Amino acid sequence: SSDAWPAGIMLDDEPRQFFGPSKDVGSAAEGAQPAPKIGDPLTAEQAESLMGLIGVQHLPDSWKQGFFFAGYQPYGLQQVDGGPCGVIASVQALLLRSLLERAGGDPAGVLKVDEKTRQEALIDALCEVLFRHAGDNKKAVLLIPSAAGAAPLNASQLRCLQPAVFTSFEQLHFHLGQRPYRDLLFNPSGCGVPLLLYSVVWSRGVEGIRERDVDDPKTCSMIGAHGYCTQELVNLMLFGRAYSNVFDGSKRLGSAQDGWYVMQGAPARAKVGFLSLFEAKNDCIEVGSRLKGPLSPVWVVCAESHYSVLFSADPTVDPKDSDRGLELHYFDQFGRQDRELRLTVLPRSLPDHLTTGFEDGESIIDQCIRTKWKQAAVDWNGAEKVL
Repeated sequence: SSDAWPAGIMLDDEPRQFFGPSKDVGSAAEGAQPAPKIGDPLTAEQAESLMGLIGVQHLPDSWKQGFFFAGYQPYGLQQVDGGPCGVIASVQALLLRSLLERAGGDPAGVLKVDEKTRQEALIDALCEVLFRHAGDNKKAVLLIPSAAGAAPLNASQLRCLQPAVFTSFEQLHFHLGQRPYRDLLFNPSGCGVPLLLYSVVWSRGVEGIRERDVDDPKTCSMIGAHGYCTQELVNLMLFGRAYSNVFDGSKRLGSAQDGWYVMQGAPARAKVGFLSLFEAKNDCIEVGSRLKGPLSPVWVVCAESHYSVLFSADPTVDPKDSDRGLELHYFDQFGRQDRELRLTVLPRSLPDHLTTGFEDGESIIDQCIRTKWKQAAVDWNGAEKVL
């Protein structure tokens, strides 16, 4: 991954307009798609509005990284610093879903994936998030810097961003594999993670999120305390709505007399799931069956303000089933995890020394697992548990 700016864009004092893919992508490229329509850079008002919903004045420097594989596990993305774990874990989960589909039932196709396939699966995941989820399967807007080397982390810097509008999944998929988009998103020291954050919010629409999605339009944000992702941002990435809850469907509070307050949760079975330590601790969070039993056996796990991933590489596993024993793999993109973590989960087999399975001192990952697989024994097969 080179830091060099793509050919055709000059580095000088005068920032040049960004006109989509450089000349090294000819129409002869395999499955070539038309270039996206590039709009004008954001106005000061648009930049303020976008940053206002992001929820911080300046994106923490820890967010400045691209999406890349680090070599700890063949399928695993790398998180460099604390903060953007919710975004990276959500992409990781959808990447694993893509690998499961591509592997056609062979676990090695996931666990020992090759470079070409994992890069394709990463592009699949970003297209799912941007086009199918945030763009509602109609369009995706990728906000891209108009000047080389720009690192837009606050509202004034956001004014260098231009919307590249993609009108089909195939068009987006093709161009994410070409310059300049691949350099913008996949350069380890670039700004791929912030650009995806801005683009997901912009594709859904700042006003749409405030008016239609979140419980409280006045206080909502995509980044909360200590620079971590909020539930709204994770939901936006996982199913395309910045809803504030993870229960099934919607709930009404209030009365006909005083008016109704509607809280929204998962609108349908999600492609990948979600498990939370907050539920294990009875902390006012209820994760519904649509996220506990997703379409693919992959779950984003939220524990102690950190997001990581559990998944099964076994094609016979039914993600809705909570009664049968199974093997799960645990992956933490921030954990520098050089060994495979394979967990054997046996529901209703709680070890004798435990009463609930949610005791203090129990592994936080085991506790999250027990919110779905009740009273489970969890064997880490010789590896050190994540406490």
